[in-house]
Amino acid sequence: MDARNIERLNAECCTSLIKCSSIRQMDSLVYLNFRECKSLKSIPQGISLKSLKSLILSGCSKLRTFPIISENIESLYLDGTGIRRVPESVDSLQYLAVLNLKKCCSLTHLPSNLCKLKSLRELILSGCSNLECFPDIDEDMEYLEILLMDETAIKQIPRSMSMSNLKLFTFGGSKFRIQQVWKLYLTDCNIHKFPNNFSCLSSVHSLCLSRNDLEYLPESIKKLHHLKSLDLKHCRKLNSLPMLPSNLQYLDAHDCASLETVAKPMTHLVVAERVQSTFIFTDCFKLNQETQENIVAHAQLKSQILANACLKRNNKVQSQGLIYEPLVSVSFPGNDLPLWFRHQRMGSSIETHLPPHWCDNKFMGLSLCVVVSFKDCEDQSNRFSVICKCKFKSESGDCIRFICTLGGWTEPCGSCGHQSRKIVSDHVFLSYNNSFHVKKCREESNEHNRCCNTAASFKFFVSDDNKRKLGSCEVVKCGMSLLYAPDEIDYRLQETLENNLNEVISIKEANQHENGSGEAVLPKRRHSFLKDEEITNGKRIKEVNN
Repeated sequence: MDARNIERLNAECCTSLIKCSSIRQMDSLVYLNFRECKSLKSIPQGISLKSLKSLILSGCSKLRTFPIISENIESLYLDGTGIRRVPESVDSLQYLAVLNLKKCCSLTHLPSNLCKLKSLRELILSGCSNLECFPDIDEDMEYLEILLMDETAIKQIPRSMSMSNLKLFTFGGSKFRIQQVWKLYLTDCNIHKFPNNFSCLSSVHSLCLSRNDLEYLPESIKKLHHLKSLDLKHCRKLNSLPMLPSNLQYLDAHDCASLETVAKPMTHLVVAERVQSTFIFTDCFKLNQETQENIVAHAQLKSQILANACLKRNNKVQSQGLIYEPLVSVSFPGNDLPLWFRHQRMGSSIETHLPPHWCDNKFMGLSLCVVVSFKDCEDQSNRFSVICKCKFKSESGDCIRFICTLGGWTEPCGSCGHQSRKIVSDHVFLSYNNSFHVKKCREESNEHNRCCNTAASFKFFVSDDNKRKLGSCEVVKCGMSLLYAPDEIDYRLQETLENNLNEVISIKEANQHENGSGEAVLPKRRHSFLKDEEITNGKRIKEVNN
């Protein structure tokens, strides 16, 4: 067989093959695999494989050095080898897209000209336990998307890190400057303190800090205007949370055993349409009653703002079929429902009659709440949800059925990994769900039916990611209340316009700079949540009775 016509060569423990003269003449060879060749100690000098694009030396634990045998290589797998340094001549690999050095425990040196690898997309250094320094990146590595540096000994902060397209980044320390990152995973990195200046992370969308020793987060975290997901699971020393960014959609603080207080308000509240938000505080047993009320108050006010914005563009929402469900959801330890829920029952279902005119022009949706008893439940799924099957039936026989989600959690993918949650106590799940589809169906019926009494029923249950009911969890209490738009004279909205002008301007400028939009910011509330709700519900009850 003509060696020049060979395009693929797979060899196992073939030390003699790489030394023979035939391999030196395989100019057409594009793929060379020496995976797990434990006896391979070196690659002889002088080998030139001009067409080689993929070289796999994974697991060749006795290999200490490697020469550049082809300048056309696109993928170079050196993971698990015994190499001590990456040579400076690596800059000749202008087509190299993947450089895998995972678990090269003897590696102590990276070349200073690493930034010359202009085609590099993935650089994997995870588990290089003796690698202490990362070189300065003075030239933009514009194609680099994945940089994994967890479980290394790197402690020095490079003077410059120019990586304008970085998408996925992991690191085994707490101080590292990057310029453009969408997802930042710092799980189980023994972080005790996070840098005060978050400006270097202004572009991050997803931040995972789970299983670290943080006691607090710096106030500057509220400046991360693009942050949508914050994972703080198992940060058991974290005792407080500062104000969080306005665009935050998902906060998971499960098993933050020392967490006692959260900022008031918990996030910047903006008078504009935003997508739904989920705030998870499961197994946060040190949250006091006032903090829990502040969390619920924040969720209630944010949901009113969101629903009110949707209400003003109701026709557009209906025509596009967009239904936000839920607007906001929260969960925390406890076995009591908030007192302001008008309809409460023991068990997992509610049946009640609603008075005439309940579905007026200010009706926005439902407030739903349950207490779930966890019988030594260890969740192994990627998704846990509390579900409500809702049914509205009028005297004329018209029936509306739909399903609401009260909340739960979705485990993120990527470097955060998935650690099962073991919950042994009762927890409260509360949500605010808009129900414009209910209002639309009522309006499509005749005028008489809109004034008739309505029988409503609500059945609650919990399910996993396969939509199966979980027998280890049980809904033991449930509650429902109708959600209405705030009055135009609501003092909380007036404060937004009158007392927060400076902050409104600053947020508007920041948003215009970063995403081209500007919104107004809601201030802290002056009164307690329960008092506001009692007044609001009292007014609503009086209007209905009249």
